[in-house]
Amino acid sequence: MRESQNVFLAMVAEHTRHSPGTTGAKLLVAKDRDPVGTIGGGIMEYSLMKRAIGILENSSFTPEIQMLSHRKSGPEEKSGMICAGKQTNLYYLCLPEKDGETVERIVHLLNHNRSALLSIGPSGMAVQKQKPNVNELQIKLSQDNNNWLYEEQLQNFKRIAIIGGGHCSLALSRVMKHLGYDVFVFDTRENVSTVGENKYAQTVQIVDDYQDVAALIQYPELTQVVVMTTDVASDVRGLLGVIHQPFPFIGVMGSQAKITEITKRLKSEGITEDQLSRLTTPVGIPMASNTPEEIAISVAAQILQKRDQVFN
Repeated sequence: MRESQNVFLAMVAEHTRHSPGTTGAKLLVAKDRDPVGTIGGGIMEYSLMKRAIGILENSSFTPEIQMLSHRKSGPEEKSGMICAGKQTNLYYLCLPEKDGETVERIVHLLNHNRSALLSIGPSGMAVQKQKPNVNELQIKLSQDNNNWLYEEQLQNFKRIAIIGGGHCSLALSRVMKHLGYDVFVFDTRENVSTVGENKYAQTVQIVDDYQDVAALIQYPELTQVVVMTTDVASDVRGLLGVIHQPFPFIGVMGSQAKITEITKRLKSEGITEDQLSRLTTPVGIPMASNTPEEIAISVAAQILQKRDQVFN
């Protein structure tokens, strides 16, 4: 768009279970450039990209939504795929003269980790600053006869804070970054190789006391927490900070013997059984996970399981 080129935007505004395209997925098509992103692939996406090339040649396109069924039979419009489920796609032609400033503002807000509300309707695209509302869906499509409105809270709702910056933290940072999470790492040690090597985290912060970490985490209602420091005392300090806050997931890495000792020390600090019940210990799905990479996969899988349970 900075080069005065039109960009075709396709987004999944809604989907049902088993649909290859998931709500929030995006595809960008521009002339003489490789497409970016995907809304589900297959013949559906191939056909759409062919259509997009024609749309890009024009400077006039009315935004539209299209509900597609991924089944052979039934009355709904077919996507050409038979994997099951349905999805509603939104199509929008971004024009530099009309949408350039809005897109630049979106980029600025996202780069500075500021929340906002993106709105797209038949008349165009707009964005305005707004604090994230965790009680509302991040993405919402409203329809009333021929009128419709797509709204997306631009703040990334997928967030994880990792207390401890060692090898397992580095591996988990890498996995969660690739899963689309904003990753925030905390450690008390500055001159540790894994802290310096961590290029996957949004921030790596050095603190004097792990108990101070909780106050540094923005949007606790959205943030998963995993505690994986070097020793029991450090784990306990981190947990004393986060256990009183509304984090949806608090996991602790360690053997059963280590978890027992952590629990004992937390009780001596006045932590109740109800508070202890919020902890996932030991963190990670049961598997023979020994290397940092294996541990990271088991922890990530458990977080995805918990997310799936919330949405279903």
